[in-house]
Amino acid sequence: MKLPICVIDAQTNTLCRKCKQLYREGKINDIDIELSKILIDVSKSNKELKNITIHSSVELEDVVIIVTKNQDVPLLSSPDVIDSIKQHTKKDVRFLERTKDPKKLVESLLYPIPVLNVSTLYLPPFSEKEYKVEIEKKYKGKLPIPEEVIVQTITSVLGTDAFMEYV
Repeated sequence: MKLPICVIDAQTNTLCRKCKQLYREGKINDIDIELSKILIDVSKSNKELKNITIHSSVELEDVVIIVTKNQDVPLLSSPDVIDSIKQHTKKDVRFLERTKDPKKLVESLLYPIPVLNVSTLYLPPFSEKEYKVEIEKKYKGKLPIPEEVIVQTITSVLGTDAFMEYV
């Protein structure tokens, strides 16, 4: 099982030096720690969870987004896992596949809103890049999750800044 924090940290309810540093740097957050503990607990009765990978998670007002490998979604979608997460967080759960394809990531985040385009912009002087996400103006107030969370999730998963434009 690969979790945002060490398995032993999740089992002992303490963070090692490495995980504390990741926490201070903002690379892991409170919901990553909480989910790791929940999944360790559920894996005691569900042995199939031993092979899952959780990359990160984002907590919103009424939903928790879990970034994982696509093949792990069916295992994580089992009723015992979903119910346990909902019981602890009091929020709905949504899964997001970790991918290097920005358009695929954005489409899964914004579903059912259609994405017109995801462009890569290269910024001088060192050719750093960022992603521009284009959607129609009529969907501006109808996003399934707040715009800043979409941008934050794209940045977190792809490791590159992003912004949204309404055309």
